[in-house]
Amino acid sequence: MLMAPFSLEEVREAIWSSDGNKCPGLDGFNFNFIKACRDIIKGDIIEFLFKFHDNAKLPKAITSSFLALIPKKEHPQTLSGYRPICLVTSLYKILSNVLAARLKKVLGKLISKVQSAFLPNR
Repeated sequence: MLMAPFSLEEVREAIWSSDGNKCPGLDGFNFNFIKACRDIIKGDIIEFLFKFHDNAKLPKAITSSFLALIPKKEHPQTLSGYRPICLVTSLYKILSNVLAARLKKVLGKLISKVQSAFLPNR
């Protein structure tokens, strides 16, 4: 299951389960854009995921991120007055969502029965 090629259904679920209003990453696209233009860009997204599946390599542009500091209150005076967020590309988010969904399905079989933290229904 973990090594199987990505299915269109997995990709669709990864995209549609994502919040479309979140801040766009370095590529400038948020999920509202991806959902609205899905018919136009679907082929490019699938091609990217298949290439990753074939060689397990990601282009540097995909793995690059940008750290932004969001003020917790008006006019913060110290670093602790900010909340850091890391902006990544939409393709990276789609890939990580697909991989996380796959891991969720088998995690219960991989982790000891005595481990219960962060595992639903344990």
